[in-house]
Amino acid sequence: MSQPRVAVIGAGPAGSTAARLLAERGADVTLFEARRLPRPKLCGGGLTPKAQRLVPREALEVVERRVERVELRAPHLGSFRIEAPAATIAMVERTRFDLTLVEAAARAGAEVRDATPVLDIVEDETGVAIRTAGGRFAADVAVVADGEPSALSRRLGLGGTPHRLALALEVDLPFSSVVAPETAVLAFGLRGGYGWYFPKGDHANVGVGSYRASEHRRLRGDLARFARDLGLDPSAGHVRGHWIPQGLRTGPLASDRVVLAGDAAATADALFGEGISYALLSGVAAAQVIGDWADGAIGSLQDHDRRLRGVLGPALDRLGAIALVAEGSISVALLGVRLSHTVRERAIDAIAGRSAPFAIDGRCELACACGLHAAELAPRALFVEPAGCDRCAWCLAACAA
Repeated sequence: MSQPRVAVIGAGPAGSTAARLLAERGADVTLFEARRLPRPKLCGGGLTPKAQRLVPREALEVVERRVERVELRAPHLGSFRIEAPAATIAMVERTRFDLTLVEAAARAGAEVRDATPVLDIVEDETGVAIRTAGGRFAADVAVVADGEPSALSRRLGLGGTPHRLALALEVDLPFSSVVAPETAVLAFGLRGGYGWYFPKGDHANVGVGSYRASEHRRLRGDLARFARDLGLDPSAGHVRGHWIPQGLRTGPLASDRVVLAGDAAATADALFGEGISYALLSGVAAAQVIGDWADGAIGSLQDHDRRLRGVLGPALDRLGAIALVAEGSISVALLGVRLSHTVRERAIDAIAGRSAPFAIDGRCELACACGLHAAELAPRALFVEPAGCDRCAWCLAACAA
């Protein structure tokens, strides 16, 4: 089957990326989004270099600010700044950013059905049946990227609980007068999390988050104190909250005809709570495994579970372990970043994705068809090889790295 009919449920970074890449391949793709587009999305909106390498160029045109200076704060340590051009973070508003990803999928040939919540999904040996308020839809396979909580994955018996589940509160406020221009702030000291100040175009996103359930009731007070430390009035904006599933789900991430991606697969990391780059890569992985299935290379989509864990697992496990160690003594950990060039470079590696295990776009399973490990070729479409590309050589080079 070279032209499968694919239903992609959820128009966030994971779903839109999978829809775009599959449509570029020639698949018959329908992208479902529960809300009318463009729609707001709670998120700090920081694109690390890992994320920037995985989006179409037009998505980078909505970047509101680029930040390469970060002020780190911790109890008993004060604050200090690090500048890392290699780890420049591109600040976006998710409403506009997500819309550009959807529009890229539509230009590639995907049909977009927004304001169309999927109410039910059933899988059998012949395909996937979807029910929406507007009627029924039949597909050969599906990508479930409906976020957290993923009601559809539960109906299919997929996913399960995430390794960690963080709660984040955020508010948009004016720029702080006590923070240097073009500077982001990460304030540690919260058990299981941190506070952030991300400058955007005409405002800053200020938030706190923690995966420790014992901290969740305190987060609103933590946010208010952090905002006041920045010289800001937390009541000047509307505080909103959202869940961030981290470290991959404990249950299966795929069945014969359905794969999970993005928050539905719990792809965010447990140290920074970064989700966009990992969600994007899960969309790439979803598209690739469906392409392999359509080409007859594999008999079902269940291999997606092994691939996604193999690609993301090493980085997410390492970041989760660092989070636990740092939480034990955050001041000591940040002192290491401040005083040790080696520690600081490893922290930058984690953000920039410069080396294993954080160079998540260079793993064997995703290298063959897209060349994502070659910075000079990124971003490029999945399944489109550069002229003269030797896929075996690409794979061998990526595996050796």
